[in-house]
Amino acid sequence: MNWNDLRYFVVLAGEGTLSGAARKLGKDHTTVARRIDALEQDVGARLFDRLGTGWSLTDAGENLVPVATKIEEDVLAFERQARGDETAHGVVRIAVPPLAGRILFAPRLAELLKDQRHLEYEILGSSVIANLARREADVAVRMATPDQSGLIARKLTNLRHAVYAMRGYTATVPEKDWEFCADGRNTFGDYKQGWVWEQLNRKLPMRVRSDDTHTVLAFVAAGYGLGLLPRYLADEDDRLELVTDDVTNELRKPVWLVVHPDIRRSPAVRMVMDALIKATEAIPDRYKC
Repeated sequence: MNWNDLRYFVVLAGEGTLSGAARKLGKDHTTVARRIDALEQDVGARLFDRLGTGWSLTDAGENLVPVATKIEEDVLAFERQARGDETAHGVVRIAVPPLAGRILFAPRLAELLKDQRHLEYEILGSSVIANLARREADVAVRMATPDQSGLIARKLTNLRHAVYAMRGYTATVPEKDWEFCADGRNTFGDYKQGWVWEQLNRKLPMRVRSDDTHTVLAFVAAGYGLGLLPRYLADEDDRLELVTDDVTNELRKPVWLVVHPDIRRSPAVRMVMDALIKATEAIPDRYKC
């Protein structure tokens, strides 16, 4: 039996569809189907019913889910422990939000690569939270308080936000005609929007919502209206002017460094963690609190 097939089984059992499992595993759906077929042949039992709406576990499959999950956890723990005893060589998987990773952390990590030529990085620049227990990443930078048990987390800093407009917008556009480009990602976006209304003492029309900070900045820089943006990004853009600053830091966005305890002893991982900490220390004070 190929023990790696158990991971395909566990993920497909959780997702319920080939496309969902393939997306989570970073494989194509034909590979997932082939690995499940091989596992069924090895165990001599049908584990899934192939339905038009998805893949449904059979009774045999249901019974094997907790067993497979436990085996997978043990195998991953073995791998993490082995990596934790390695010298500073090999690949370190780093999960970091795309925008902050590119602007705040990539330069410091690049410096480390120049000095440590035996290191390799796999940068997971996605807003999807990587599962460290499953070794989807070795180290993660997160813009939300970690809630997964069993991980070691260190708060790096808080990032500041402010309201911006295109340079000259507030002087040439009457206040009654101001509009707002909203962050439509989550409840924090709704909270930020409410804060803006309080600062301006009124609601603004919103004809644009985006879950991408660069898109919000592009609309604001093009003269669409106001937008709430991280200071480390917007202050560096000469096209923008600051309209309302968050002087009380109500909208501070926490930044956390997260690692699994089994792998934190790895010299390579330790080097990367130190580089991320130094990158945070290098952020100008006006951008953090």
